[in-house]
Amino acid sequence: DAEGSFQICLGERLLPAWSDLNPHLLMAEVESNGQTLSFSLGHRTFTAEGKKLLLNGQPVFLRGTLECCVFPMTGYPPMDPGPWRKIMAKSKEFGLNHIRFHSWCPPEAAFLAADEVGIILQVELPVWTGKWPMSSGPELMDFCRREAFRILEAYSHHPSFCLFSLGNEM
Repeated sequence: DAEGSFQICLGERLLPAWSDLNPHLLMAEVESNGQTLSFSLGHRTFTAEGKKLLLNGQPVFLRGTLECCVFPMTGYPPMDPGPWRKIMAKSKEFGLNHIRFHSWCPPEAAFLAADEVGIILQVELPVWTGKWPMSSGPELMDFCRREAFRILEAYSHHPSFCLFSLGNEM
């Protein structure tokens, strides 16, 4: 496994920007050492202006639901995009554009499905108040910092990853 960086010059092909109303994605392929890596990519801006949230400079109203990692048939969330596409498509069918992952970060498959379907994701660190061995202090802060950087490194390239919270009810 080797790390590296590269630039992709897309010019006008990068338009339009990704949004919940138009989940525009491009497919890219990178070849290295005889291996081809295929992936999708998209771009967007997500900012705050006063009390308004702006997606690509336009006000966006979050109409969302809560995902609490409840998967009773398996005991764990799906690890491939298919089931997540179904969850996200059903959310869109009901007029929703946002899913908050309550005190957890979903797997890569959820980000891939959200990118394709056009769902704005809010990811949270797995922290809540209460009787937890690290309910406060430097151990908790160290854990939060390391986990936040791991999440950002793994998933921040997804256009659907728009919101990130340090936990629940902090």
